[in-house]
Formats: sequence, C-alpha cells, structure tokens
Amino acid sequence: MVYHVLLVEDDPMVLSINRRYLEKIPGFLVLGTCGSYEDAIRLTSKHTYDLLLVDVNIQGKSGLDLIRALRKREYPAELIMITAAGEQEAIRIGLQCGIVDYILKPFQFKRFEKSIEAFVQRQELLHSSKPITQKQLDQIRSLDSQPEDKEDDAIDKGLAPSTLHVILECIDRQQGDFTVNDITSLANLSHVSVRKYLRYLEDKQVIEMRLEYGTVGRPTAFYRKK
Repeated sequence: MVYHVLLVEDDPMVLSINRRYLEKIPGFLVLGTCGSYEDAIRLTSKHTYDLLLVDVNIQGKSGLDLIRALRKREYPAELIMITAAGEQEAIRIGLQCGIVDYILKPFQFKRFEKSIEAFVQRQELLHSSKPITQKQLDQIRSLDSQPEDKEDDAIDKGLAPSTLHVILECIDRQQGDFTVNDITSLANLSHVSVRKYLRYLEDKQVIEMRLEYGTVGRPTAFYRKK
C-alpha cells in the first residue's frame, strides 16, 4: 500500500528536508506540498490524503487553525504537527484536536522515522480484520512500546535475537528476490517490524536491496540474499 502525504510548511529548507526524509521510507508518496492555510484547505478539498505533516507557523492562518478546520470537516487523515520547543499552548491545543504526534524542531531522521513507523503500525492494526487486543492498543498509543525493545538480550536497539532468527528463517525460504510482504506473511509480524529487521540485515550486508520503479506510485523494494 502507498500512503499519500501532504506537507504543510512555509520554510523551503525545512520542506525540502521533510520531503527528503519521507522519500527515504518505502510506501510513502508526497502527493502535495504547500506553505499556507489557504492552499492547504484547497488541496485537502481536492484530495483525501492519508497523512498530513503540519507546521504550526504557516502563511495566513496558523497550522492549528488548519487542524481545527479539518477536524470540523471530519477530514479522515492522521495529523502530525511539527513545531518548535516551548510552544506548549500549541501542543495542548493540538492534542485536543487529535494530533497523533509532535516532532520538535530541530529533529533528526531517526525521530522522524519513528513517528512514520508508528503511523504505519496504527494503520495496519486499525484496518486489520482481526480483533485488536489491549496490548496492541497500548502499543499504538506509544512510540516507545515496541515489543522487541523489551527483550533483555536485544542484539541492537529495538531488535531481539528470537525475532531476528524468525526473519532469517523466512529469508532462507525465499527463492530469488523477495519483498517486505513476502516476509510479513510468513513471519506473522507487522510491516514495521519486518522493515526494521531487513534494514538491520542490509546494514550487516546479509542481504541487499534494490528499488524497482513502476509506471505510477512509489518504487517497490526488492531484497536478495548476498
């Protein structure tokens, strides 16, 4: 699945960074960018985005005004707000309006990626045909409650030997190139977890990745054992 994203940011440099960060994560397509309240209203009237990244300080009315307007329309996208430290009032109002996460400037890719992975996890759980457990609900409410992080013998931060062993067994069963979906279906793990372990194995040069571009949408990541 490809998630469509709107970036609302009036600083060209920050907008470029946000776009570059997002394009490093498979499965996301920046379908629109704008720097003002009016343009954001216009774009969201024409298209239903899956995710909006909104800066508090934009041209015209504020990012908070935009969020209020979207919620009044019952616009279905998830909203992540980007703001500066010390803007407690903006954070308080945003939480009341249903902001799912805040990213404080200046931020690094790791924190940005964590927020996006949490978004994917929520989407997968909320659109699953299986009943959601209390444990899963607790996990999607917290960026830091990934089950792999709780194992004492983690091989790396957020990784566990037992899960890595399952991933490696699934990779060994592959004939030729494989995708995240191939491993997900065998390992019975979320796409977020599988991508995390595949990135680790790629860093360790156990597997290699290539991108295949289609006619539309984001490229597909294919992996192969080295």
